[in-house]
Amino acid sequence: MAVPSRMSTRRFPPSLRLRARVAYATAWEALLETHTAQAMQFVHEFAPRLPVLKALDLYFRVVAVPAPMEEPVRSRVLSGLDLDCLLPRMPLPTLRGWSRIRLDLLIENARSRRRFHEKTLQLARMAGARAAEDVQATHVANALNFVTLLAEHLPVDRAVSHYVREFSLPLHAAAGVNQRAQAQVAGEHLAAQSSVPGFSPSRRAGMVVGYPAADGG
Repeated sequence: MAVPSRMSTRRFPPSLRLRARVAYATAWEALLETHTAQAMQFVHEFAPRLPVLKALDLYFRVVAVPAPMEEPVRSRVLSGLDLDCLLPRMPLPTLRGWSRIRLDLLIENARSRRRFHEKTLQLARMAGARAAEDVQATHVANALNFVTLLAEHLPVDRAVSHYVREFSLPLHAAAGVNQRAQAQVAGEHLAAQSSVPGFSPSRRAGMVVGYPAADGG
């Protein structure tokens, strides 16, 4: 993903280019705020399992944060973190004294630590899925802003496609954003269509399915 100042405006008429820049910057900030909020929640939830910096690194592993956003998100989380509010770390089993030379205890200790780390990763993936839902909702809201901005210049699907292209969404995410954005504006656009003078839903339906009106009885 490019930073907002590098995103393209060449497809827009000159009168829209500044507004497009504003929309890019607004969308970027909304995504940055979403990732910061999710990363902050992640750090607090994983405080019993991981130190703060490792928790942030794990967040970036399980959530698709664009590379240019990683450092701003990291800085915002660290600058806004209240260390005194973090839950204490969960103690891991530790061998001391003669127990450190017993093979059975060494093996069980290693297994216990492995289970702990596997559980941590499993929980992180679940939290990452939750964050991805929030990020997608932000993308949908951003895409709808583009639809409004470009209403007189591009149809809905092309406006959404422009957004997902400039923000480099992967195919599965782009498809979800496109579907949800179009679903949210469907009612408004259908209502506008039905208010066009001379428009008849029943006649239009007949034309679509190929049933012309009968000439007689």
